[in-house]
Amino acid sequence: MAVFSSNKAVVTGCGALSPLGCGVPAFWSGLLAGRSGLAPMLVADDGGSVRVLAGEVKDFAPERDLAADEVQRLDRITQYALVAAREALNDAALDLTSVDRTRVGVILATTVGGMLIGESYQHAKHDGRSFDARQLLHHPYYAVAMRLARELGVRGPVVSPSIACASGTQAVGLALEFIRRGQGDVFIVGGAETICAFVTHGFNCLRATATDMVRPFDARRDGLALGEGAAVLVVESLAHAQARGARVDIEVAGTGLSSDATHMTAPARDGSGAARAMRAALADAAIEPSAIDCISAHGTGTVYNDAMEIVAITAVFGDNAARIPVNGIKGAIGHTLGAAGSFEAIMSAQILRTGLIPPTANCEQLDPGCPLDIVRGAPRRLAARTVLSTSSAFAGNNASIVLRRI
Repeated sequence: MAVFSSNKAVVTGCGALSPLGCGVPAFWSGLLAGRSGLAPMLVADDGGSVRVLAGEVKDFAPERDLAADEVQRLDRITQYALVAAREALNDAALDLTSVDRTRVGVILATTVGGMLIGESYQHAKHDGRSFDARQLLHHPYYAVAMRLARELGVRGPVVSPSIACASGTQAVGLALEFIRRGQGDVFIVGGAETICAFVTHGFNCLRATATDMVRPFDARRDGLALGEGAAVLVVESLAHAQARGARVDIEVAGTGLSSDATHMTAPARDGSGAARAMRAALADAAIEPSAIDCISAHGTGTVYNDAMEIVAITAVFGDNAARIPVNGIKGAIGHTLGAAGSFEAIMSAQILRTGLIPPTANCEQLDPGCPLDIVRGAPRRLAARTVLSTSSAFAGNNASIVLRRI
């Protein structure tokens, strides 16, 4: 039987590469400005390329941000994760050589994983070029977490959550669970993704992609756009952070998971699964719904997901739902799949630290059926103490976390 400790988990560092720029300052300033990093880009395909709306990381320079051997050895998705992890560790003022690295773990989510290697193999076959098929053996979806652990030289638990677009939120929740169980002191947590043709075509086949722009909770919303990058947080036990004199101001207070068990791609229309995950996170944090000051919504900008979230949030918060500011960031950076919840966790931590809630990019004509207080147009000043972040995913997976200012 697992023994749970009373030790708390705290966020001591954050790192990000996003379509708004490299680094958390670029990510945060872009969100506050209501800027969108979405633009048309070419995605390689058999026999040529296709133009899609996407959130591309444009100013990443491997030769600038990585050592020469890392540029040669690591695939792009692992490079993203490594740069973001180093920024997070620097933000946490954590030198891994000064701690017991058997007590440091990696929890990194991805849905793309090594898929680009598989696409390279397919393109080579199509073009009649040679390709060393042995490369395919070294790029399973969980390889990114394994490689990040190796590059950082850590020896604790390595996990790659795989519940689709809720994985980045689950990663943060798993760090809390592991710390409570005493299975580690520090966890490098987050998600990393790259744009690839297979996933792009998949969403196109589902007719889930936006025609010109992603507009969460807008009356004109008609779909999502994919984004790429990496979002990494350092989550450590409160005791460990205090012992080394780290900044201790944001607690991961609760986590919750649920399943719709309804459809492979569509959410339960009544929002019951998402509502259960939110309630579970609130219960885990031992707080009432009235204690939540802000909500980071999944907000894909698809017609049915946003409608489902409106119903779910209203069900959980009742009459208070209309007073709680709600933000969605996918109009700014696109849907970053396995990394989405981790980007939103970083945004939630920034909200708690700065007292500012970014506007929801491209939400200009609020859906008349939405009674929620969607932050739009300009940042909202609020001395928030508690934020709920919620994610929903294919196969009916739902994950929520509660972050709290200490």
